[in-house]
Parts: sequence; structure tokens; C-alpha cells
Amino acid sequence: MILNKNDKYSRYSLYAIIIFSLIVLSLTAVYHVSGDGCWHMQAAKFMADNRKLPLFEPIGRNEPFWSPPFYHLIAAAVFSIFSENAAYFLSKFLSPLFGIGSLIVLFLLVKKLYSPKIAFYSVIFLASIPIFMDYGILSYVEAMLVFFVILSVYLCITEKLWLCGIAAGLASFTKYNGLFIIPVLVYIRFRKSKMTKKFLIESAKIIVPVIIAAGPWLIRNWIYLGNPVWPFMNSVFSGYSAPSYEGTGVTTSFNIGNLFHPNALIYAYLGFFGVPDGNYKLLNFFNLPYMGILIPIWLICTMIFILPVFFGIGKGKTKNGFLSVWIASYFVLLVLYVANASWSVSRIILPAVPVLAVLWAVGFDRIQKKTNVSWVVAALIIAGFVFTIFLKVTMAANSWDFYRDDFSWVIKNIPKDAVFIANGQCIPYNIRKTSMQISQNSIETADYLWMNQKFALDKRSIYNEQEMELLNQKNLNLAYRNDKTGTFVYSIEH
Repeated sequence: MILNKNDKYSRYSLYAIIIFSLIVLSLTAVYHVSGDGCWHMQAAKFMADNRKLPLFEPIGRNEPFWSPPFYHLIAAAVFSIFSENAAYFLSKFLSPLFGIGSLIVLFLLVKKLYSPKIAFYSVIFLASIPIFMDYGILSYVEAMLVFFVILSVYLCITEKLWLCGIAAGLASFTKYNGLFIIPVLVYIRFRKSKMTKKFLIESAKIIVPVIIAAGPWLIRNWIYLGNPVWPFMNSVFSGYSAPSYEGTGVTTSFNIGNLFHPNALIYAYLGFFGVPDGNYKLLNFFNLPYMGILIPIWLICTMIFILPVFFGIGKGKTKNGFLSVWIASYFVLLVLYVANASWSVSRIILPAVPVLAVLWAVGFDRIQKKTNVSWVVAALIIAGFVFTIFLKVTMAANSWDFYRDDFSWVIKNIPKDAVFIANGQCIPYNIRKTSMQISQNSIETADYLWMNQKFALDKRSIYNEQEMELLNQKNLNLAYRNDKTGTFVYSIEH
């Protein structure tokens, strides 16, 4: 139980979780699904409508459906139970629910390992760091993944090994990188039982449920896509080559040089503090006055906020030895991902952020004992983080709201079973229609075409010169036009 009337830090933790809950739930209510969330939700809607898992069906990307589908299955249940409009709204709340659950389990874990005070400080860090707040709102799989990762560690520490294995299995069935918590769990049991028969039995109790939960999906991807962890490490497995990944680096050979590029550190750092995928070029999205002053102030605040982590390193070694393995396991993942895919690694190693929370808590406790000013500084910085995320979510929601009339017209006036040509992953989600990427084949079979050559919210939806040449070969009849937004909808003659 979190609440303990005789323990003020347990009460403080409860208050912190309630405040976090109010923030993410209120922001989720106004948040407009975007980015990869569009793809995840379209997959869930497909599962609900067709009672099967997608593979090569058009659900917003020019690639097969490869993601471990536990998140999508739960979202599909929401679409199956509720009316369409209600389901589109309620499905957004999966991430905040698992984000809240992550804080609760983190408190229980750290309280058992350290003390209620360190547990409270850990909750403060995790609830405040922008990357966790972001993914506690966005319709991505990360919040669910982090919940099951922390839960698996807690259950391992508390000797509930079968349940631990189930939690680790569900983490791996949510996203591939859930598999990287397994070495941590096995190490915890090794420290307890050493290399004995008991250790082997305990390890089996953890690993077998993971194999049962995640194994079939990895085998499925290996059979259909030639790579169990498609699209990653495709150069090793020589798996299926999708147009959407051509030229991105995901399917090419390893580039060790990526690890030594400044962007490897810059992208990771900025990603932890709320810049989408750590891409500093996206800072231009805000286009606010005084950005030349605000950005340096923001960077200084992030550096001050992260400072206690360094004060926490090396403290409480007897208790946090497995935390080093936790960090090491996800550092291996970081190396593999940066060398094989991209510098946008912060989301990939998000399951290791609870370790930073513990280190920050230990370090902050040391600092706080020397000066009470630390609380004032931390509170001001956290308030700034919260203000920033409110700004990001509301600005993004307003940007999407600009196109509301366009989306609504398509939903209301075009037959539900009509097939569109619409590049990108978010136009199909918003018009709620089966949509294919433009190609010679899709032009011959689709019923309608969405076009907006100024659509900055998903630039992949903008047609290039070669695609426009394909369109010029067909007879297109204008069905809808909005000069304000630059949106056109055409029917396609066959």
C-alpha cells in the first residue's frame, strides 16, 4: 500500500502521483493523436473491425505490421466495446493509466529497496522528467512497456517469480526492448541463489513465461518478414525490405561511426527532456518570441535538474547492484540501435529511466541534507517542465484542429468502405478510412485521393514530383476543397 498514515513520505508520494494523474489525464483529454500513435491506433481499429492481426494490410505505413501487439490488442478491445467516437477518445487514456501505474510500482519497488523518502524522491523524478510525462500522454506503447518492466523487477525482488516472468513476457509482447529486462531479472536471482539448482529453477520460472508470451510473435515475424525483430538488425537477418525504410539506415549494415557522432549524445539528452525523438531541428516548431533566450535558459535548467543523478552514482552499492546491470543491458540496446538505426534513442532506452530515478533520488537526498534551497530550485524547474508540456500539447492540438473541418467532411460525406490514397500515417487515422500509399497499383484501385501539399504536421503525406506525375495520368474529379487549409479531396475515375 502507498498510503501509510504514519509515514509522511508515503503520503507525499500519493500526493505526487495524484498531481501527475491530474496533469496527464487533463492533457490527454485535449491531446490529438499524432506521429506513431496514428499507426498504433489504426492497427488497433483494424484488429477490432476484422478480428485478426494485420500483416500487409494498409494501416498507415508502407510497411507490414511488425510491432508486438499487446498494446494494440487492449486498444482494440476499447474499439470493440464502445461506439466509434467514444472509442477514439477513450483509447487515448491507455498511456496515462499505465504511466500512473508505473509510478505506483516504482514507489513500491524503491520503498522496499531503500526507504519511503528515497521512494518519494524517485517518484518525483519519474513524474517530472519530460520524456515520461510525454509518453504518459501520447498514444504510444512506451508507458505500458515501462509499467511491465518495473513490475517485473518488483515481482522478482518480492520472490513472485512466475508473476515476474509473466510481467516480463508482457513487456516483451508490448515492445521488443522489453526483452532487455531479462538479464536484470536473472542477475537478481543469481545474487540471491548463486549458481545452484535453485537459481536454474528460478531463472526458468522467469524465462519460460517470456518465451510463451513473446516467442510466437518473434517466430511470426521471422516466418513472414525474415527477421524476428523486423525492421531492426535487418542487415543481420536479410529480412523483408520495405519502401518506408529505404534510405533511413534501419535496413543497412552497422555504422559504428554513429556512436561517436555528437548527435548520439545530443539526441539522447534532448529526447529525455521532451524534444520529440531528440531532434533539435523540431525546436523551430514553437516559433515563440525570445527563443534565443528561452532555449539557453531551458538547457541550463535541464542540466541543473539532472545533476543529482551524478551525486547518486556509487551510493548504496549493496542495494543497487542490479541497477548497474539494468543500465548496462539497455546501454547494449542503445549501442545496437544507434549503430543500426538512428540517433533518436531516448524512447528506445526509456525502460532504463527508473534507474535514473533511483540515482537522482539518492543524489537529491544528499544535496537536500546540505541545503533546503534544492527543493525551491527543483520545484521551479519542475513547474517549467509542466508548463512546457502544456504548451506543446495545446499548440499541437490547435494545429490539428485547423484541419478539423476537412477531416469531418470526409468522415461524414464519403462512404465508410471507400478506399483513399493518402500518404503518411496520420491522414488515414483522421479521416477514418482505409488508405493506401500512392503507387501505380493504388491509383488503379482507390476510390478517392486526399491532397494537401502544405501539410506540415505529417510531411510524408505531401506528394513528391514523381507521385504528382502518376496522379496527372488519372482523371480526378474535385469532391471537396478548402482554400484556407489547402486541402483537396478528389474522386478517382476508373
